[in-house]
Amino acid sequence: MIVGLKRRVLIAAAIAAIPGAAAGQAPKKIVVGLLSWWPASMDPIYAARLREGLRAYGYVEGRNLELLTAFTDGDVERTRKAAKDFADRGVDVMVVTATPAVAIAKQVTEGSNIPIVMAPVADPIAPGFAASIARPGGRLTGMSMVGPDLSGKRLALLRELMPDLKSVAFVGSSRDPNTKTFVAGIEQAAAQLGIKLTVRLVDTPSEIDEPLLAALKQQGVQAVVVQPIFIGHQDRIVAAARSARLPVVSDFPVFAVAGGLFTYGIDDRARMERAAYFVDRIAKGSSPADLPIELPPDHALVINPKAAVAFGLTVPPTVLYGATEVVE
Repeated sequence: MIVGLKRRVLIAAAIAAIPGAAAGQAPKKIVVGLLSWWPASMDPIYAARLREGLRAYGYVEGRNLELLTAFTDGDVERTRKAAKDFADRGVDVMVVTATPAVAIAKQVTEGSNIPIVMAPVADPIAPGFAASIARPGGRLTGMSMVGPDLSGKRLALLRELMPDLKSVAFVGSSRDPNTKTFVAGIEQAAAQLGIKLTVRLVDTPSEIDEPLLAALKQQGVQAVVVQPIFIGHQDRIVAAARSARLPVVSDFPVFAVAGGLFTYGIDDRARMERAAYFVDRIAKGSSPADLPIELPPDHALVINPKAAVAFGLTVPPTVLYGATEVVE
């Protein structure tokens, strides 16, 4: 359970206040394809959030909205097929989560006019998704999570909870084009803080298991930073790390809910609702090329005090006070 969700209420209120949202003009009927790199277990969270966001703009399933969803669990061929199916179906907009899925959707729909809303990606520039943040210049727009740039803050918070922190591991994906950006960010942050960094890249989430984490523990690693690309597998990953006596930190709040020590990054749930803004603008005639990519307006610090207690750690009052949400 999470307490402190006032931000979500504020976001919903802000959306509802936009002219034409909920009440006012009746939007035309649209077909939206939600393509997610995450496993199907995340469908109830993310599809629901997108529906909620679209409803605030007046799009309601069965009336003027058809929402198609595909959660592919990191399977390249399934992602490719889903993108092609959406294109063949003639969707008006694709909403795509995670860098690998965006890369595949962009490639599969090359030559078409199908707009793609990134919801979100870490860095839209490095993989060539957009020419710039202010003016994307193509068929892709949406949101950047700016996750890699937060590595310093994440490690500094970790040291506040673990004052004797000397060694951490970063576990990331060998299949994500943005992994090198994450690695560069945490390498720089670790060097500045005098923390030894061990990097482990895996092909699939199943490789992040107890033997891998136990081996890191034996090498002197004291905590693990998990790349958020592994969302949907957070319960198993956190459980394996707990067995290896390694606290986990990451970007997305679901890792803290699953028993991670804390997360610091964007609230990806709110970003999925925000994707509706881009869908609505595109549906009303705006070109993705002219819609600036949004950077996070703020960042969420989600603390799990019970996880801290389980590792014999104390959350300083200053850190707890600064938390956006606290897992109970």
